[in-house]
Amino acid sequence: MHLREAGGPNVRFALLFRDHLRADDTARCSWGAFKRRLAQSVPDLADYGQIKAPATEVLMGTAELWAAETGWRVPEA
Repeated sequence: MHLREAGGPNVRFALLFRDHLRADDTARCSWGAFKRRLAQSVPDLADYGQIKAPATEVLMGTAELWAAETGWRVPEA
């Protein structure tokens, strides 16, 4: 779980990440499978984060395209 202050830094990132995965079954299933495999094969939390970071950037690239195509905006608080 991640907590963010409304209007604070990284709010857009978190909400776009969430909404994109909710809207795209393929992205959601692929991300879930990736994280399960990663958790099973990389027990060290620091290594886990280092490996996950580039994959997160790739997912956010597709999320940004989805946002542009759908007109997604950060929901009003």
